[in-house]
Amino acid sequence: MVVKYDVDRFHAHPSPLVRFVESRRVGQVFALLDARPSHRVLEVGCGAGQLLARVPAGRAFGVDLSESLLARTAARLRGGAVLAQGDASALPFASGAFERVYCSEVLEHLVDPAAAVAEIRRVLAPGGVAVLSVPNEGLINRAKDWMRRLGLWGLVMRDAGYDMPARMDDEWHLHAFDRSAFRALVPPTLRITRLVGVPWPWLALRWVLRCEAQ
Repeated sequence: MVVKYDVDRFHAHPSPLVRFVESRRVGQVFALLDARPSHRVLEVGCGAGQLLARVPAGRAFGVDLSESLLARTAARLRGGAVLAQGDASALPFASGAFERVYCSEVLEHLVDPAAAVAEIRRVLAPGGVAVLSVPNEGLINRAKDWMRRLGLWGLVMRDAGYDMPARMDDEWHLHAFDRSAFRALVPPTLRITRLVGVPWPWLALRWVLRCEAQ
């Protein structure tokens, strides 16, 4: 997936629609995270560091499974974050190590997303905040089908330099989350305080969820 779908090209997507939705999603992630200068902030699945480079406050940490993506993150941040290679379902950090943790558009790609959320809870300090985001794949698929039927796909989804999947349920999306399924990932030891639809509540192409450690 790392080779086929270049995350840097996605974040600089030529489609204004994609850039708008992503801007709204990232803005919600950081708004709900509410990081402060004293916080230790971890991104689970930091990829090439596009979001990690924009963490608004706190000391940044990133973990990813891919060595090549971590190398790109290191080059992008130039020492601005502590990076580690590891699996989201077995994070290489001590329990209670972070005041803030976020995981953005990663859970749908994992074999066991519930295990990853449990690990996020483990590494959260008491009273810490976790922010998770996932695509609303059912609605995205319907929107893609609608654009194709109207002949708008080529106009709206301009070539980004990689093969944009026709549907979200391709070989890399192992899980599809609607609102209920997303909430069901969260264990009782995390209290859900917000669930936001992006770009708007009535057109939730992405879900962004905020929860607090109990």
